[in-house]
Amino acid sequence: MLRLALVGLDSSHADHYVRLVEVERRWPGVRVVALVEGEPARRAELAAAGGLSLPAGELTVPDVVGRVDAAIVAHRAGRLHGAAARTLLRAGVPVLVDKPFSASVADARATLDVARARGTAVTTASALRFAPEVEAAHDVLAAAVRSRTPGAGVPVETAVPVAPGAQGTPPDGAATSGPVVEVTGPADPRDERDGLFFLGVHVVEAARAVVGGAPGAAWAPPAVTTSADGIVATTRLDGVAVRLRLLDPGAHPAAGFAVAVRTPGRVERTEVVLDADYLDPVVEHALAVLAPAVRATTSVTAHAAARAPEDADRAGVEHATILADLALIEQIAAALPA
Repeated sequence: MLRLALVGLDSSHADHYVRLVEVERRWPGVRVVALVEGEPARRAELAAAGGLSLPAGELTVPDVVGRVDAAIVAHRAGRLHGAAARTLLRAGVPVLVDKPFSASVADARATLDVARARGTAVTTASALRFAPEVEAAHDVLAAAVRSRTPGAGVPVETAVPVAPGAQGTPPDGAATSGPVVEVTGPADPRDERDGLFFLGVHVVEAARAVVGGAPGAAWAPPAVTTSADGIVATTRLDGVAVRLRLLDPGAHPAAGFAVAVRTPGRVERTEVVLDADYLDPVVEHALAVLAPAVRATTSVTAHAAARAPEDADRAGVEHATILADLALIEQIAAALPA
């Protein structure tokens, strides 16, 4: 049995994790055995929902060391993730950190440094990465790139045409030498939890998933504009122009996420629909990284494992990706008017 601690109970994600693991038993042999860092009433609510028999009294993160095999750190505010994750990683407990991984590059680097020093696995993933609409947009982009590249069939990761001076970022609306990936979603720099990190990280990760590209690749410095609708950040990843539209939730209270691939004379745009099981592939991904011996019930774990490099290389690539995505959000936030 893989014993799992759930740390941080204030997010609705906690309800989903308990339902998927305990109520529906999606992963035989995986059990939630500790609920940590939540109000007593919330802890009791989740325990009742999952039919959990838990020790009486409040548990702290150090209390579960030696009692669990892995942990999910899932506070609603990403700025709270680092302290809990670092305590667990130092003790050799592998961790799935819910999004946002952190609310700063410095804090994320501190967590990743502990994971690397201790040789303990840590991972994170936005559910948007696995959304069918995002995967379909990646296929559209790959087809568009192949149509422009001599030698059809060359993977998008190596076939993206890079214009002269591609390190620079074209301003919003400027012509580019190839397809443009556009991802839209809500994000508020004034959000009391994590500012742009709180929801903006999902926009960034979805854009990376559409582009594909070299694992761990950094984003080009963004060109940032603002309007009553929100923020537009135009950047590049592996030579592909990417436009991030971060909508102000005040102006767009019903805004969801959407992905688009723009080519000359054509736009393929799709709203991303997350169903009730949107966190299932996130857990599958985590099990593939943190506990690969645990057999999952769908193909996502096998798919993730097949695409992942071996452990040491995978960790280095994932750490670089986490830092690159957070660095892009920091750069966008820094470019906003005071």
